Amino acid sequence: MIPVTIRVARVSDAGAIATLTTQLGYEVTSAEVADRLSRILRKDDQQFFIAEVDARVIGWVHAVLVEYVDAEAFVLIGGLVVDRDHRRLGIGRTLMAHAEAWARERGCAIVRLSSSMARAAAHRFYEGLGYVNIKTQYSFAKPLNEAATARVRQFVPRVDPA
Repeated sequence: MIPVTIRVARVSDAGAIATLTTQLGYEVTSAEVADRLSRILRKDDQQFFIAEVDARVIGWVHAVLVEYVDAEAFVLIGGLVVDRDHRRLGIGRTLMAHAEAWARERGCAIVRLSSSMARAAAHRFYEGLGYVNIKTQYSFAKPLNEAATARVRQFVPRVDPA
């Protein structure tokens, strides 16, 4: 494994985060990431870790503490990406280990995540970490104003099956 540093994200990482996010199939600008990240980083119930190699951001994971009335508190992985040129080197595993440790620190015994049906390689990765597919479901969204109608499509990534 190559030497990797895991740290909490900074707003100044927005450009690199945006670039990596496009590898997930989501188009987002650096300005949008900076705006959202500035809010996320102020919250105690969320954590955003960055993986760096040689001071270059090459991956990220976003963890969110979730509480529902019908389930014990758990951490939800909001997203995970490792630069395509650095995959299969243990970086995703290391990012997930940090997210899981953060979950334990918050008293959570369960970490959950969702992965698009087309992401077969990701499914194998998560299964290799001990995650189990617990259900298949539909995902619904409703725009509440005209401006949001076009933005709903942004929730659907351009995914290359692999």
